[in-house]
Amino acid sequence: MKILAIALLSLAGLSSVRAEPPADAAPSPRDLHAAECVAALEVQTHDLATRVKAGDEASRSLLLDRLVAGAAFVGDTYLHGSSDEKQARALANQALESQKSLPPAELTARQSACAAEGTKLYAGSNVLERAVVKRFAKKRMDKLLAG
Repeated sequence: MKILAIALLSLAGLSSVRAEPPADAAPSPRDLHAAECVAALEVQTHDLATRVKAGDEASRSLLLDRLVAGAAFVGDTYLHGSSDEKQARALANQALESQKSLPPAELTARQSACAAEGTKLYAGSNVLERAVVKRFAKKRMDKLLAG
């Protein structure tokens, strides 16, 4: 995620000027939603990576799609004013923990909705943003499949 943050920092100079929130600002509803989606997609990507490592090559493209969707949330959140990586990690960890209590059907529904929303965010980004997100997702996939 650090690579994405650095890449997005450089994108900040290329994209429109964004307002920086105060360092001690509470997370916005957008930040909380992004954290929930990143957490939901994280669980799904680990499951998909396990399937790919077990020989299910058909899951490889879905794994990349889910990683792209998750990375799109991270990039979108950053570009809309939240660059506090420590806070973002804490929110994602809290979301991972809280979703453990979700019924499986509700988690599956959240994963599907978040994947669709992340894909839409990715599709609506500019060429440079898409390149950064795709590169990050591919690196993440390589790491998941190597371990």
